[in-house]
Amino acid sequence: MAISSGIQKVEKVEISQAEKRERLSSLIHRIFDPARGEVTIRTIMKELDHHGMALVLIFFSLPSALPVPAPGYSTVLSVPLLCIGLGLLFGKRSVKFPAFISKKTINLSKLKKMRSLMEKLAIFLERFSRPRLASFVQSLSARLLIGLLICLLGVSMAIPIPGTNTLPAGGIFLIGFSLLEDDFLFLFLGFAWGLIALCFTALVIWLGMEGAKKLINWLILGGNGDVEQVTREIVSFATQFLA
Repeated sequence: MAISSGIQKVEKVEISQAEKRERLSSLIHRIFDPARGEVTIRTIMKELDHHGMALVLIFFSLPSALPVPAPGYSTVLSVPLLCIGLGLLFGKRSVKFPAFISKKTINLSKLKKMRSLMEKLAIFLERFSRPRLASFVQSLSARLLIGLLICLLGVSMAIPIPGTNTLPAGGIFLIGFSLLEDDFLFLFLGFAWGLIALCFTALVIWLGMEGAKKLINWLILGGNGDVEQVTREIVSFATQFLA
């Protein structure tokens, strides 16, 4: 009874703290308002405050995680993600870009479609999210594991082979969302997704794309399905859902 009461008290404190914290959809709507025009990266990072690292993970992984082609994006975006992973490994809790990057400006008026898409996705995920085991999510041991996984996923994203970008980016996005919401459930999902992505990348490197497809077809579809057709149907559904 005492243990159960203690857990309930911790959960109530975590939920109370979450109610005071601005949610991802609200942050996206406020900070990335197209009416603001051009703003510097330094200004945006200052407004993101302690949520900065989580949001940078989200924003740098999202373009590659979307169910639409993004030629050339993944290799470029993998570099800052890899840097953030290394930062987490060294115990960093905030993002600090060099001056030449911080001074660069972003024209928010050109990000209307991306902002709308990110808001829709954030609102959808927030329906299922709440602080869960926030103390573990914020712990040093968890951050070290997260940093290691993000480094590996960042390397996977950098590989110029089709199919090795979207899955790793999806894992990083879920991890970033879990850090923002202090939600162990999404952290677990992000780790599971990330490990599956790394296994797929390893298969592609070992067997080649066609060999990996045949193996997945045999393992998941019993050798009677078409992996590419199933993938196209999933992508089509996701695209229509997020439209």
